[in-house]
Amino acid sequence: MMMVAKQVCTIFIRSCIWLLLLPILTRAMESDITRLRSLKSQIKDPHAYLSNWVFGNYSDGYICSFFGVYCWRSNHNKVLSINLGRSGLEGEFPSGVKLCSFMESLNLTGNNLTGTLPSDTFSSLPYLVTLDLSNNNLAGEIPASLPNMSYLNTLLLDHNRFTGSIPSELASSPRLLQFSVAHNDLKGPIPEFTAGNISLSSFDDNPDLCGFPLDPCPDSFYSMAIIAANIAAAAFFLVGACYGWLYDSRKQNQRPRRR
Repeated sequence: MMMVAKQVCTIFIRSCIWLLLLPILTRAMESDITRLRSLKSQIKDPHAYLSNWVFGNYSDGYICSFFGVYCWRSNHNKVLSINLGRSGLEGEFPSGVKLCSFMESLNLTGNNLTGTLPSDTFSSLPYLVTLDLSNNNLAGEIPASLPNMSYLNTLLLDHNRFTGSIPSELASSPRLLQFSVAHNDLKGPIPEFTAGNISLSSFDDNPDLCGFPLDPCPDSFYSMAIIAANIAAAAFFLVGACYGWLYDSRKQNQRPRRR
């Protein structure tokens, strides 16, 4: 009798917990559906890769069959990763991805995305492990919120039009193993990365970047000293030229005139 009572009690407690969690889980699944709908509405899809992103069905796991969408489980509408690389997508970076809060991978490489990266997007993706936005036309500065993703393992931003400096906080990202900002318009010193496969090629074709593994950055005091020395040399040359001209003029004036 005691065993039966314990089993009934256990089933009752589990049922109560499930009833309490059900609204939260339902809202979470609906939120990912809403965000995918938002993502689709924010980009152009000239090659119709997203043609099977049809909304209106809320059955378990139905978004998991969408092109480029991978779920935590096949029967669970919770996005694990989005892989839309080389799909010919156009438009600005879709902010609709920012609240797929449990997503681990976002791959949008090889499209024609433009504009800047919203600074608040990546602070909402704390579990992101892989972010590949390479080979697009993104511009502006690299968001300082990127280093807040403590699980980030791969960050590829190469072949875009990013400007400004590399956020120094990226160098201290504990799990960053693969990183590239090659072929952009970045400038200033490269942060001192402590781990990962950070090589010379990660910074190719950014003429105004400096520091290891590129050429050392010129010391500001040394540069100012060189500039001051050049100015002093030019001034000395001008003073010497003027003195020589005055000396020659005076010498000519002092010559005795012929009678």
